[in-house]
Amino acid sequence: MTSAGRSGPPTLIVRSPDAVARLTAEGVVWEERATVTRIPYLAVVRAAAEPVGARRVRLRIELADGARGRPGGYELVCGGRSAQTFVRAVLAQRAARPAADAVPSVTEEPHAAAPPARRTRGELGFRVLVGVVVLNFLAVLATGRFTAAVLSCFGFFAWWGCVDLAGHVISVARDPWAFLTRGVEVEADYVRSEMRPGSSGRMARTWVYRYTGLDGQESEYLTGPLLRGSKPPPTRTVTVAPGSKQGARSRADAGFTLLILLPALLLGLTVVGTAALVAIPGVLLWGIG
Repeated sequence: MTSAGRSGPPTLIVRSPDAVARLTAEGVVWEERATVTRIPYLAVVRAAAEPVGARRVRLRIELADGARGRPGGYELVCGGRSAQTFVRAVLAQRAARPAADAVPSVTEEPHAAAPPARRTRGELGFRVLVGVVVLNFLAVLATGRFTAAVLSCFGFFAWWGCVDLAGHVISVARDPWAFLTRGVEVEADYVRSEMRPGSSGRMARTWVYRYTGLDGQESEYLTGPLLRGSKPPPTRTVTVAPGSKQGARSRADAGFTLLILLPALLLGLTVVGTAALVAIPGVLLWGIG
């Protein structure tokens, strides 16, 4: 929440291999490997971006004498555009705050240790699979059948691929099926047009529509022009599915997923499943290799 009469800072963040700086409502948060430093805006006397190369700059934040922060201030090397935007935002927030009798102190605290990452069932299953593959390979290799050992390893991973692909097929088909069978249509109003990164990484023009979902919350629907130079219609009909975590989508998009993408995944599942069927029973039951 921003206080009345003063706009809050943009949610900017700049990074280097050793530090991360971000803006908050209270000041600059400077995170390093071992410490987190909080710098109030009123403690900043100078913020600058100094060139250190063709595309890199050194972001520097210098503190008032009474702030009791790090002598010489704080600095990191990052991209030029990010640093310059960050500096302008810091200075704007510093200028927007009324002068105080005393310079607020800079606080420093140990960086909270990240909780140990819990391994997912897939990661644990993959580790178990690798262990089984290695033991199986050594056991078959001990009998002198090198070809059988290689085929059995291929078969184990083919079976794993079958399981993974089957789960992916279910996840891909679930939402489009829900949109086509349980979806309801809502009207979305055109809001604006903007440039956003496309699937290829290039910037592409995107039309932004706004609609009110079944829960009464406003959400945005993004789409692109079918033809270059075409104009966005003022309204369009989109489909939302009760209970789905995905936003609105068009029925054409859901139909494309079920008719084109899903058969391709099923074809891949058939190919991998055939390879798994030939490899494992062929080695273990039929004595291939």
